[in-house]
Amino acid sequence: MISLLSMLAAAVAIATGMAMLHDATPVPADRSAIGWFRHGLRLLLLVSITACGGVVLCVPAARAHSMYQAMFAMALAGFMAMQSPCPWWRYVLQGRQRTTGRPVSAPPEPTP
Repeated sequence: MISLLSMLAAAVAIATGMAMLHDATPVPADRSAIGWFRHGLRLLLLVSITACGGVVLCVPAARAHSMYQAMFAMALAGFMAMQSPCPWWRYVLQGRQRTTGRPVSAPPEPTP
């Protein structure tokens, strides 16, 4: 049972990690040194979570661990799923919906 829960948590982590990597911007919004560091760290963590989830999903020996480690993996997968900006299934299957704003135009001229 623990192995099955760990496998399902790994599958959720992989799907969410791939969706979050797909929506990651190439340039951080904050272009300072700290912004670049946080952006790089976030990408590195997403790649690590996705890769480790793949190992747990594909290697049966990696799933044979204690209940506490399985609970940790499920909590991590749940935390990642909650960080998505919309309902999880739609975020993973469709991606973030990018909306374009209306063009700003000049206010209408007052009529005399």
